[in-house]
Amino acid sequence: MSAKKRNSIVLLLIFGIAAIPILSGITTVQAKEKVTFKIQKEKKRAAEPSKKPTEGKEAAVDIEDKAKAAYFYDPTNKVDPFKSFIVVRKELEEKEKGKPKTYLETLDISQLTISAIVLGSKGNWALVRDSKGDGHVIKVGTLIGRQSGKVARILEKEVVVTESYKDIRGREKIKDISIKLPSTDID
Repeated sequence: MSAKKRNSIVLLLIFGIAAIPILSGITTVQAKEKVTFKIQKEKKRAAEPSKKPTEGKEAAVDIEDKAKAAYFYDPTNKVDPFKSFIVVRKELEEKEKGKPKTYLETLDISQLTISAIVLGSKGNWALVRDSKGDGHVIKVGTLIGRQSGKVARILEKEVVVTESYKDIRGREKIKDISIKLPSTDID
């Protein structure tokens, strides 16, 4: 037998095998779907006694949806491959920035009152009390408040805290908040 005849017979057999599902009225994809659907149906039947009737219906819908799709992608707990790594890094930095590191950062500035201020040559200090009555010593540079506030100045009768926030348009704004020492008017 010549090589040409042998090659043509092999090609004829390959095309014949590929044409069988087409001639029977189904495509190879449909045949694969039917097989996977039957396998999943058997798995569902095996797992049904342990489930409640309402859960079984929901599971059946999920299995049918997955069986209809040639491939089902579940993105939970996976990294988005189309998201820029620069954006991801900025989001992580924002998340870290948003976490309070000290107890004073978990409190709102309105919850704090000044009890005492000490002016000294090595720096000024202030004693603030929270809503529970606990005292905390602060100095210039201490992080305080939920809005990432920072003690800017400690004066004779007040403490000035600067907070940075973003306005509606996304621009960063700085706001000074003054916490005054309560006056003690003794007659």
